[in-house]
Amino acid sequence: MIRNLAQLAYHLDAWLQASLGRRYNSFLGVGLVLGLVHQFQDLPKDFAHGGGISTILVALMDVALLINQAGQFHEHLERRRAMPKQAPLLRRGGAAKTPAKTDDADLNAP
Repeated sequence: MIRNLAQLAYHLDAWLQASLGRRYNSFLGVGLVLGLVHQFQDLPKDFAHGGGISTILVALMDVALLINQAGQFHEHLERRRAMPKQAPLLRRGGAAKTPAKTDDADLNAP
C-alpha cells in the first residue's frame, strides 16, 4: 500500500511539475517558508506551555523539506540548461518569412 501511495505521489508530482512548472515550485517553496515563519513565531508560546520540542522537530522537518525542494528545483534547472536550444517561436500575428525561390524549377513547381 505504501508503494502504491508513493507511486501515486510521484506521478502526481510529475504531472503538477509538467503542468504548472515554476508556479508549482514557487507555491511549494512559499508554503514551506510561510509554515516555518509561523512555527518560529509560535515557538515562545509553545515553550511557555511545555510543548516546544515537538514544534522544533516539525520546524526541522520543514527546513529539510525546503532544502529538498531547492535541490529538486536546481536539478530541474540543470536539466533544462542541458536540453538543446529550440528555435524561437513566432509571435502571435507575425508572418513567417518564406525563403526566396531561386531556381526556375522551383518557380514552376506546384
